[in-house]
Amino acid sequence: MPSWRATKDISIKDDLVEEVGRMVGYDSITPQAPLVPAAVPPGNPVRKFQHGVRNVFVDEGFTEVYNYSFLSEEAVRAFGLDPADHVHVTNPIASNQALMRTSLLPGIWNNVLENAKHRESLRLFEIGHEIHKRENAAELPNEIPHLVAAIYERQGDGAAGLFEIKRAAECLMPGAQAEPSEARPFEHPARAALVLWKGRQVGRMFELHPSLVEAGRAAILDLNLELVRTLSAGEIKYTPIRRYPSSAFDLSVVAGLREHAGKLQASIASFAGPLLESTQFVRQYVGPPLAEGTKSVSFRLTIGSPERTLSSEEVGEIRGRIIDGMRGLGYELRV
Repeated sequence: MPSWRATKDISIKDDLVEEVGRMVGYDSITPQAPLVPAAVPPGNPVRKFQHGVRNVFVDEGFTEVYNYSFLSEEAVRAFGLDPADHVHVTNPIASNQALMRTSLLPGIWNNVLENAKHRESLRLFEIGHEIHKRENAAELPNEIPHLVAAIYERQGDGAAGLFEIKRAAECLMPGAQAEPSEARPFEHPARAALVLWKGRQVGRMFELHPSLVEAGRAAILDLNLELVRTLSAGEIKYTPIRRYPSSAFDLSVVAGLREHAGKLQASIASFAGPLLESTQFVRQYVGPPLAEGTKSVSFRLTIGSPERTLSSEEVGEIRGRIIDGMRGLGYELRV
């Protein structure tokens, strides 16, 4: 050990190895790469799923936005939330960023307001985490991945935006349904629904309350991505292409204006029997000659058998059974 390094400069074994290297000469040491396994690391299923979600919404014309995970008390109260239920930041960088968000809605709401100043219409979405306090304050907060999407239109009554955002949800979750729900304070009183998929509630879709949007209408979709990913993990079963042709026909049901189309569709399916392949919503009509407070909802039904071609009499029998069953429930059919 050289004398100039004897003044508490040597404290660990590595210091001695370093000195030996200096004496021998680093140039005389043959370089050799470390022997480590060269295997491809396993993929992250959560990230892979979220990338797939992003692709779905980008393909539907949405633009992804990124917001801070911090909120102000004003934004929290605007959505009827209690600041005491939020995780408080000990040293916030700004007074309006003192709370951790328990919802992505305030962020997307602000994005809509700012961009609506310059755009007639827009489509935005964000993937992030809701951060919820636990009962035991010593434990770390519970972070739940969510997706929030918004469709804003300055013109129109907002109905088209709701249908469009439901269609976007169906692109991600084929067969998803909307069930009318009681509106929360920041939701339009008559335009709020639960999003159901595979028998589970996975989120909500609604129109923002008019008091929160200066001009125009904004339809919102809020999904629990953790639950959606869990339900997406099931096996996909192959169904062979039918060898025999199918038959299709349309039925129009006259129902109350607030009647849910999903209820009508379920009733039709129950009367059709096992040979029903699909029931597709076609259109909805309101106006003369229908009575006030009613609407006509049209469906296209496809009937078929995997074993043979159905005769016109068999198709007519199924059609008649549906008509009789719906009339028995008190509905009028336009046939």
